[in-house]
Amino acid sequence: MLKLNSNRLKKTLSKVYNLSRQNKNERILIWIFLDSDRINSYKKFIKIIPSSRKVGIIFRSKNLKNNYHYAKELLKLCRKKKFTFLVSSSYTIAKSIGADGVHYPNTFCHCRKDNQLLITSSYHGYNDSKRIKQLYTKMVFISPVFVTNSDINKKERGIIKISFLANYLKTQYSVLGGVRENNIRLLRNRGIKSISGLDIIFDIIESKC
Repeated sequence: MLKLNSNRLKKTLSKVYNLSRQNKNERILIWIFLDSDRINSYKKFIKIIPSSRKVGIIFRSKNLKNNYHYAKELLKLCRKKKFTFLVSSSYTIAKSIGADGVHYPNTFCHCRKDNQLLITSSYHGYNDSKRIKQLYTKMVFISPVFVTNSDINKKERGIIKISFLANYLKTQYSVLGGVRENNIRLLRNRGIKSISGLDIIFDIIESKC
C-alpha cells in the first residue's frame, strides 16, 4: 500500500503556513474532504497520512444514516493520528460519537446551536450569507477556487472572485477545490489561512515520495 511521506506532508503544510502572515496561530492548515467517488477505503486512506495536528478530516457518506459505527471507527483512527474529525450532514452522529464538529453542505439552512462543536458550512456566494448565520457557522469553505476533479462541471471562481467573497465575510474561511502543488503559490498574500480538498494530497501520494 502506498504511504505518504511525512517530510512531503510537512513541506506542504509549510507552504500553506506561508500563504499568510496571519497563519501563526492557525490550528488546521489542510482540511481533507473524504469523497467515496475518489477514495475506495476511507480507513486505508487515513492510515497513509502521517500524524499531524494541522490536518482536519471531514467524513462524508452517501448513506450516512447507516454509517454511525463506521464514523465512530474513523474517529478513533483520527484520534490516533491527531487529526480533527468532522461529520458532514449529521449533528446527531457527530454529537453521539464525540466528533470535533459537524459540516453542513448547501442543502442545510438550519441546525441546532452547539458551542461545543466546530460548525462549518459550504459557501458559494453572497446568497449564502444568511444561511451561514442561521447555521451558527464558525468557519466556511469557499469553493471552487480552481477547476476540481471532484466535480468537473463546477466553474472555478478564480482568485479575484474568492478574494471579494472573503472580504464580504466576517467568518473564518478556507478555500476548497482544485488546490494543487503547482497552483498553491497563487494563493499567497490573500489572507488565506487554510486549504481544503483532495487534489493536493493525491499530488503528494502520486509523486512516489
